[in-house]
Amino acid sequence: MQRYTGRCLCGMSHFSVNIDNLDVYACHCTLCQKWSGGIAMYLETNAAPDLEKASIAPSYFTSSARGKRWFCPGCGCPLWFELTSSGRYFVPWTLLELEENDRCRLVLAAEIYTETQPAFWRLTGQYARFSGTEIEALDNHCLLAHEN
Repeated sequence: MQRYTGRCLCGMSHFSVNIDNLDVYACHCTLCQKWSGGIAMYLETNAAPDLEKASIAPSYFTSSARGKRWFCPGCGCPLWFELTSSGRYFVPWTLLELEENDRCRLVLAAEIYTETQPAFWRLTGQYARFSGTEIEALDNHCLLAHEN
């Protein structure tokens, strides 16, 4: 397990997270497309992100029956996504202050909600691809993330 710090665009929201592995999940759901402006790419955290001292408290909204989206009230930057039924958290890897050796270890593990992926967005490589129905079934059984 590794501890990483992250921050929003304006620097008002600082947080830290514990992450077991650097498996990136690329989400193509329409909500993540709107939230990120494209493909949202997340790392799963071990628990809820911890706010750093002197950081502005993030805001959130319930974007679906499945989750909450947390963001900086200063700049609006997406901070993390919370799957409310399972208490799992996903943070955009681009917000984290990763060392070069950690960036080299990032691996695209899966694309999810592939049925809403625009035809002009094609990632290459060998990794899992799941439809929304498939990923929601896996989420209910916590099979997507690596088990301890």
